[in-house]
Amino acid sequence: MPADSPLIQMLAEMRDRQRRVEKASLAIRGAEVTATSPEGKTASMPIDAFLAKVAARRMDTGGVVLPDGVKAVMTEGGITIWIYECPPCIQRFCWIAPDSPVPFGPGTQYRPVRIALPYLVVLAVFAADADGNLQLTGANECFFRIRPLKTLDDELLFPGLLNCSRFDPPDGHPLSWICTEHLPTTPAMRDPDTGKRLVASFEALRHCLLETGFNLSSEHHECSSWYTASTQVDPRIRTVEAWEEASSKNPLFVLDVPWLPAHHTVRQAAERIFHHLNARAKAPRTAAALARIVFNQSVHV
Repeated sequence: MPADSPLIQMLAEMRDRQRRVEKASLAIRGAEVTATSPEGKTASMPIDAFLAKVAARRMDTGGVVLPDGVKAVMTEGGITIWIYECPPCIQRFCWIAPDSPVPFGPGTQYRPVRIALPYLVVLAVFAADADGNLQLTGANECFFRIRPLKTLDDELLFPGLLNCSRFDPPDGHPLSWICTEHLPTTPAMRDPDTGKRLVASFEALRHCLLETGFNLSSEHHECSSWYTASTQVDPRIRTVEAWEEASSKNPLFVLDVPWLPAHHTVRQAAERIFHHLNARAKAPRTAAALARIVFNQSVHV
Protein backbone atom coordinates (compact mmCIF):
# COMPACT_ATOMS: atom_id res chain seq x y z
CA MET A 1 0.00 0.00 0.00
CA PRO A 2 1.46 3.40 -0.95
CA ALA A 3 2.84 5.41 1.96
CA ASP A 4 0.70 8.40 0.98
CA SER A 5 -2.58 6.46 0.85
CA PRO A 6 -5.50 7.91 2.91
CA LEU A 7 -5.60 4.85 5.18
CA ILE A 8 -1.88 5.04 6.01
CA GLN A 9 -2.19 8.77 6.69
CA MET A 10 -5.22 8.21 8.95
CA LEU A 11 -3.39 5.52 10.94
CA ALA A 12 -0.38 7.78 11.32
CA GLU A 13 -2.57 10.60 12.60
CA MET A 14 -4.21 8.24 15.10
CA ARG A 15 -0.79 7.11 16.38
CA ASP A 16 0.32 10.71 16.64
CA ARG A 17 -2.79 11.67 18.65
CA GLN A 18 -2.24 8.66 20.93
CA ARG A 19 1.38 9.70 21.57
CA ARG A 20 0.25 13.22 22.44
CA VAL A 21 -2.41 11.91 24.82
CA GLU A 22 0.13 9.65 26.51
CA LYS A 23 2.27 12.72 27.22
CA ALA A 24 -0.64 14.54 28.84
CA SER A 25 -0.50 15.25 32.58
CA LEU A 26 -3.14 14.81 35.24
CA ALA A 27 -3.45 16.89 38.40
CA ILE A 28 -5.83 16.47 41.33
CA ARG A 29 -6.50 19.51 43.47
CA GLY A 30 -9.26 19.57 46.05
CA ALA A 31 -12.32 18.01 44.46
CA GLU A 32 -11.28 18.64 40.82
CA VAL A 33 -9.27 16.58 38.33
CA THR A 34 -7.53 18.58 35.60
CA ALA A 35 -5.91 17.14 32.47
CA THR A 36 -3.36 19.17 30.52
CA SER A 37 -2.35 18.30 26.96
CA PRO A 38 1.23 18.79 25.63
CA GLU A 39 -0.12 21.83 23.76
CA GLY A 40 -1.30 23.38 27.02
CA LYS A 41 -5.02 22.73 26.62
CA THR A 42 -6.83 21.84 29.86
CA ALA A 43 -10.05 20.15 30.83
CA SER A 44 -11.48 19.58 34.31
CA MET A 45 -14.16 17.49 35.97
CA PRO A 46 -15.28 16.73 39.55
CA ILE A 47 -13.29 13.96 41.20
CA ASP A 48 -16.36 11.83 41.95
CA ALA A 49 -17.40 11.95 38.28
CA PHE A 50 -13.83 11.05 37.30
CA LEU A 51 -13.75 8.06 39.66
CA ALA A 52 -17.15 6.93 38.39
CA LYS A 53 -15.66 6.86 34.88
CA VAL A 54 -12.46 4.98 35.73
CA ALA A 55 -14.02 2.63 38.30
CA ALA A 56 -17.55 2.15 37.03
CA ARG A 57 -19.84 -0.31 38.79
CA ARG A 58 -19.71 -3.84 37.47
CA MET A 59 -21.57 -7.06 38.13
CA ASP A 60 -19.09 -8.84 40.35
CA THR A 61 -19.39 -10.47 43.78
CA GLY A 62 -15.72 -9.86 44.52
CA GLY A 63 -14.88 -13.54 44.63
CA VAL A 64 -17.60 -14.29 47.22
CA VAL A 65 -19.97 -17.20 46.55
CA LEU A 66 -23.26 -15.76 47.74
CA PRO A 67 -25.47 -17.80 50.10
CA ASP A 68 -28.69 -19.28 48.74
CA GLY A 69 -31.42 -16.67 48.72
CA VAL A 70 -29.26 -13.58 48.24
CA LYS A 71 -31.04 -11.99 45.27
CA ALA A 72 -29.02 -8.79 44.80
CA VAL A 73 -26.02 -6.87 46.09
CA MET A 74 -25.84 -3.08 46.27
CA THR A 75 -22.73 -1.05 47.09
CA GLU A 76 -22.03 2.62 47.65
CA GLY A 77 -18.80 3.95 49.10
CA GLY A 78 -17.69 1.60 51.86
CA ILE A 79 -21.19 0.15 52.43
CA THR A 80 -22.47 -3.08 50.84
CA ILE A 81 -25.99 -4.48 51.26
CA TRP A 82 -26.98 -8.09 50.60
CA ILE A 83 -30.66 -8.42 49.73
CA TYR A 84 -31.91 -11.83 50.85
CA GLU A 85 -35.29 -13.43 50.24
CA CYS A 86 -36.77 -16.49 51.94
CA PRO A 87 -39.91 -17.92 50.28
CA PRO A 88 -43.14 -18.55 52.27
CA CYS A 89 -42.75 -21.32 54.82
CA ILE A 90 -43.58 -22.45 58.34
CA GLN A 91 -41.00 -21.14 60.79
CA ARG A 92 -40.44 -22.47 64.30
CA PHE A 93 -39.81 -19.64 66.75
CA CYS A 94 -38.98 -19.37 70.44
CA TRP A 95 -41.76 -16.93 71.37
CA ILE A 96 -42.10 -15.29 74.76
CA ALA A 97 -44.46 -17.31 76.92
CA PRO A 98 -47.67 -15.61 78.13
CA ASP A 99 -46.65 -16.28 81.74
CA SER A 100 -43.04 -15.13 81.38
CA PRO A 101 -41.97 -13.36 84.59
CA VAL A 102 -40.04 -10.71 82.64
CA PRO A 103 -40.64 -9.22 79.18
CA PHE A 104 -37.04 -9.55 77.98
CA GLY A 105 -33.51 -10.31 79.09
CA PRO A 106 -32.37 -12.89 81.67
CA GLY A 107 -35.25 -14.84 83.15
CA THR A 108 -37.48 -14.56 80.08
CA GLN A 109 -39.42 -17.75 79.48
CA TYR A 110 -40.19 -18.92 75.96
CA ARG A 111 -42.35 -21.50 74.25
CA PRO A 112 -42.03 -22.93 70.73
CA VAL A 113 -44.50 -21.71 68.12
CA ARG A 114 -44.92 -22.70 64.48
CA ILE A 115 -46.26 -19.90 62.33
CA ALA A 116 -46.38 -19.28 58.59
CA LEU A 117 -44.44 -16.37 57.11
CA PRO A 118 -44.85 -14.77 53.69
CA TYR A 119 -41.78 -13.83 51.63
CA LEU A 120 -39.16 -12.61 54.08
CA VAL A 121 -36.70 -9.97 52.85
CA VAL A 122 -33.55 -9.14 54.81
CA LEU A 123 -31.17 -6.27 54.06
CA ALA A 124 -27.83 -7.37 55.54
CA VAL A 125 -25.59 -4.31 55.82
CA PHE A 126 -21.79 -4.49 55.75
CA ALA A 127 -19.36 -1.60 56.19
CA ALA A 128 -15.63 -1.34 55.58
CA ASP A 129 -13.53 -1.16 58.74
CA ALA A 130 -10.34 0.88 59.17
CA ASP A 131 -8.45 -1.70 57.11
CA GLY A 132 -11.03 -1.70 54.32
CA ASN A 133 -12.47 -5.11 55.26
CA LEU A 134 -16.25 -5.47 55.16
CA GLN A 135 -17.84 -6.27 58.53
CA LEU A 136 -21.49 -6.82 59.48
CA THR A 137 -23.05 -3.69 60.97
CA GLY A 138 -25.95 -3.24 63.37
CA ALA A 139 -28.07 -1.48 60.72
CA ASN A 140 -29.73 -4.59 59.26
CA GLU A 141 -33.43 -4.53 58.33
CA CYS A 142 -36.24 -7.02 57.72
CA PHE A 143 -39.43 -6.82 55.68
CA PHE A 144 -42.27 -8.95 54.30
CA ARG A 145 -43.61 -9.33 50.79
CA ILE A 146 -46.53 -11.32 49.39
CA ARG A 147 -44.83 -11.90 46.03
CA PRO A 148 -41.26 -12.83 45.10
CA LEU A 149 -38.81 -10.06 44.32
CA LYS A 150 -38.48 -9.33 40.61
CA THR A 151 -36.85 -5.88 40.63
CA LEU A 152 -35.27 -3.50 43.12
CA ASP A 153 -38.29 -1.27 42.64
CA ASP A 154 -40.69 -3.77 44.23
CA GLU A 155 -42.53 -2.47 47.29
CA LEU A 156 -41.80 -3.70 50.80
CA LEU A 157 -44.15 -4.48 53.71
CA PHE A 158 -43.41 -4.24 57.41
CA PRO A 159 -42.82 -7.61 59.09
CA GLY A 160 -45.23 -8.77 61.77
CA LEU A 161 -42.39 -10.02 63.96
CA LEU A 162 -41.12 -9.45 67.46
CA ASN A 163 -37.47 -8.33 67.55
CA CYS A 164 -38.03 -6.20 64.43
CA SER A 165 -38.21 -2.70 65.84
CA ARG A 166 -40.34 0.27 64.91
CA PHE A 167 -39.03 3.77 65.65
CA ASP A 168 -41.13 6.89 66.08
CA PRO A 169 -40.10 9.20 64.57
CA PRO A 170 -38.31 7.05 61.98
CA ASP A 171 -35.92 9.78 60.84
CA GLY A 172 -32.32 8.72 61.28
CA HIS A 173 -33.32 5.19 62.27
CA PRO A 174 -33.83 1.95 60.33
CA LEU A 175 -37.35 1.40 59.03
CA SER A 176 -37.50 -2.12 60.45
CA TRP A 177 -34.44 -2.78 62.59
CA ILE A 178 -33.37 -6.35 63.35
CA CYS A 179 -32.46 -6.32 67.03
CA THR A 180 -28.85 -7.56 67.09
CA GLU A 181 -27.64 -5.83 70.23
CA HIS A 182 -26.49 -9.11 71.74
CA LEU A 183 -25.41 -10.85 68.53
CA PRO A 184 -22.13 -12.57 69.46
CA THR A 185 -19.14 -12.19 67.16
CA THR A 186 -17.77 -15.61 66.25
CA PRO A 187 -14.17 -16.24 65.07
CA ALA A 188 -15.53 -16.99 61.59
CA MET A 189 -16.99 -13.46 61.46
CA ARG A 190 -13.41 -12.13 61.72
CA ASP A 191 -11.89 -14.55 59.21
CA PRO A 192 -9.35 -12.82 56.93
CA ASP A 193 -10.97 -14.51 53.93
CA THR A 194 -13.67 -12.12 52.71
CA GLY A 195 -16.04 -14.82 51.53
CA LYS A 196 -15.85 -16.85 54.73
CA ARG A 197 -16.24 -13.72 56.87
CA LEU A 198 -19.26 -12.34 55.04
CA VAL A 199 -21.08 -15.66 54.77
CA ALA A 200 -20.48 -16.42 58.46
CA SER A 201 -21.73 -12.94 59.40
CA PHE A 202 -24.84 -13.34 57.27
CA GLU A 203 -25.61 -16.73 58.77
CA ALA A 204 -25.21 -15.28 62.28
CA LEU A 205 -27.68 -12.51 61.37
CA ARG A 206 -30.19 -14.98 59.92
CA HIS A 207 -29.86 -17.15 63.02
CA CYS A 208 -30.38 -14.14 65.28
CA LEU A 209 -33.53 -13.14 63.40
CA LEU A 210 -35.20 -16.53 63.07
CA GLU A 211 -33.74 -18.87 65.67
CA THR A 212 -33.26 -16.92 68.91
CA GLY A 213 -35.83 -15.86 71.48
CA PHE A 214 -38.61 -13.50 70.41
CA ASN A 215 -39.40 -11.22 73.36
CA LEU A 216 -40.76 -7.76 74.12
CA SER A 217 -37.46 -5.90 74.04
CA SER A 218 -38.60 -3.64 71.17
CA GLU A 219 -41.70 -2.61 73.14
CA HIS A 220 -39.45 -1.35 75.95
CA HIS A 221 -36.36 0.01 74.16
CA GLU A 222 -37.81 1.29 70.88
CA CYS A 223 -41.33 2.43 69.98
CA SER A 224 -42.59 -1.15 69.54
CA SER A 225 -42.04 -4.26 67.49
CA TRP A 226 -43.64 -4.56 64.09
CA TYR A 227 -45.59 -7.53 65.45
CA THR A 228 -47.38 -5.34 67.98
CA ALA A 229 -47.96 -2.70 65.30
CA SER A 230 -49.46 -5.32 62.95
CA THR A 231 -51.81 -7.26 65.22
CA GLN A 232 -54.87 -5.27 64.17
CA VAL A 233 -54.50 -5.73 60.41
CA ASP A 234 -56.09 -9.21 60.40
CA PRO A 235 -57.82 -11.31 63.11
CA ARG A 236 -55.78 -14.33 62.04
CA ILE A 237 -52.59 -12.73 63.44
CA ARG A 238 -54.16 -10.83 66.35
CA THR A 239 -52.45 -13.23 68.74
CA VAL A 240 -49.64 -15.67 68.12
CA GLU A 241 -52.09 -18.46 69.08
CA ALA A 242 -54.49 -17.33 66.33
CA TRP A 243 -51.54 -17.14 63.94
CA GLU A 244 -50.56 -20.71 64.79
CA GLU A 245 -54.10 -21.97 64.24
CA ALA A 246 -54.47 -20.20 60.89
CA SER A 247 -51.05 -21.52 59.82
CA SER A 248 -52.06 -25.11 60.56
CA LYS A 249 -55.17 -24.73 58.41
CA ASN A 250 -53.52 -22.96 55.47
CA PRO A 251 -49.82 -22.05 55.54
CA LEU A 252 -50.29 -19.70 52.59
CA PHE A 253 -52.94 -17.51 54.28
CA VAL A 254 -50.13 -15.05 55.06
CA LEU A 255 -50.07 -14.09 51.37
CA ASP A 256 -53.58 -12.67 51.84
CA VAL A 257 -52.89 -10.67 55.01
CA PRO A 258 -52.87 -6.87 54.46
CA TRP A 259 -49.47 -6.33 56.07
CA LEU A 260 -48.58 -2.73 56.81
CA PRO A 261 -46.95 -1.04 53.80
CA ALA A 262 -43.42 0.29 54.28
CA HIS A 263 -43.93 2.89 51.53
CA HIS A 264 -40.44 2.08 50.32
CA THR A 265 -39.15 -0.10 47.52
CA VAL A 266 -36.10 -2.29 48.00
CA ARG A 267 -34.00 0.32 46.21
CA GLN A 268 -35.38 3.17 48.33
CA ALA A 269 -34.79 1.25 51.56
CA ALA A 270 -31.19 0.53 50.51
CA GLU A 271 -30.57 4.13 49.48
CA ARG A 272 -31.99 5.26 52.81
CA ILE A 273 -29.45 3.02 54.56
CA PHE A 274 -26.63 4.43 52.42
CA HIS A 275 -27.74 7.94 53.34
CA HIS A 276 -27.96 7.28 57.08
CA LEU A 277 -24.56 5.58 57.11
CA ASN A 278 -23.06 8.46 55.12
CA ALA A 279 -21.84 6.06 52.44
CA ARG A 280 -20.99 8.76 49.90
CA ALA A 281 -18.71 10.52 52.37
CA LYS A 282 -16.76 7.28 52.82
CA ALA A 283 -15.77 7.27 49.14
CA PRO A 284 -12.65 9.31 48.20
CA ARG A 285 -13.85 12.61 46.81
CA THR A 286 -10.83 14.90 47.24
CA ALA A 287 -7.12 14.92 46.47
CA ALA A 288 -6.42 14.62 50.20
CA ALA A 289 -8.59 11.49 50.48
CA LEU A 290 -6.77 9.87 47.55
CA ALA A 291 -3.42 10.86 49.03
CA ARG A 292 -4.34 9.15 52.31
CA ILE A 293 -4.91 5.89 50.44
CA VAL A 294 -1.36 6.12 49.04
CA PHE A 295 0.26 7.14 52.35
CA ASN A 296 -1.65 4.51 54.34
CA GLN A 297 -0.69 1.57 52.16
CA SER A 298 1.21 -1.07 54.10
CA VAL A 299 4.20 -1.08 51.73
CA HIS A 300 5.64 2.27 50.67
CA VAL A 301 7.65 2.60 47.52
